[in-house]
Amino acid sequence: MSHQIPDRPWQAVATDLFTWNNDNYIITVDYYSRYFELDKLHSTTAPTVIRKLKAAFSRHGVPQTVVSDGGPQYSCKEFDTFAKQWEFTHITTSPYYPRSNGLAEKAVHISKSLMEKAKADKRDPYLSLLEYRNTPVDNFKSPAQLLMSRRLRSILPNTHKQLQPEVVNHGDVYTRRIQQQQHQKKYYDRSARPMTTLQPGQNIRLQEHGRWKPAVVIKPADTDRSYHVRTTEGQEYRRNRLHLLDTNEVHSDEVSSYEQYTAPPAPQATGDTTPPTVTDITPPPNVTVPYQTRSGRTVKPRSVMDL
Repeated sequence: MSHQIPDRPWQAVATDLFTWNNDNYIITVDYYSRYFELDKLHSTTAPTVIRKLKAAFSRHGVPQTVVSDGGPQYSCKEFDTFAKQWEFTHITTSPYYPRSNGLAEKAVHISKSLMEKAKADKRDPYLSLLEYRNTPVDNFKSPAQLLMSRRLRSILPNTHKQLQPEVVNHGDVYTRRIQQQQHQKKYYDRSARPMTTLQPGQNIRLQEHGRWKPAVVIKPADTDRSYHVRTTEGQEYRRNRLHLLDTNEVHSDEVSSYEQYTAPPAPQATGDTTPPTVTDITPPPNVTVPYQTRSGRTVKPRSVMDL
């Protein structure tokens, strides 16, 4: 399911952490303009991540909504306090489902490509980032124009008129974004199949490390197509609907009948018990008894007449 299209810049942003060339980075991308901030991290702790986000928010304003994955930097108490103090809504996406934070994933891919190319060309990566922000994307104006209503001066030739602020028709941008989203949804739905809505208490199967484990639905999560579930072992998870299988089966807390089976105890000997009689069976005379060699071949001796 697609995210709701914002109707103004920096209203909703997505953020994510990634590693490139043994360095850690944080990216923050605007849903409206596709403009993103890129910062290197000296550590991936929550205070460092929060400090970088505060710096970005001090430049562009505090967004109403911040979308991230459920990593430890974003799901800790410090980040909850940050969201309350700075008055924004924090939404976490489903674990093991990168597409639910697709815009951030796309921005990460673009950032890595820019830095890879800059490294190969021995070029300043920040100049590459500057040119990206000045380049129109998907037949829209550039990310810088959509966010700031102006082009950014770079080392490429620019006229004085081109650098003058120009008000963007945000209503037109919003309408075109909606049309673009509907067009993408149309093609996606051609190969997609509808999935039923799960209800609390419903028995399901949870995909975990390549296996389908029995579980039960606790309640829907805050985001679409995401649920809180509990396995038969009592462990609770949050998963996207894609990783939950509606089986209509009845789960039992008991182990299988095979596991329940216990061999009966061996009978114990008592003083009054008479041991079984063993009869020594001896073949009658003149009867040949086959025998087996060490290699496994059966040999039947020749019969010799007793004269």
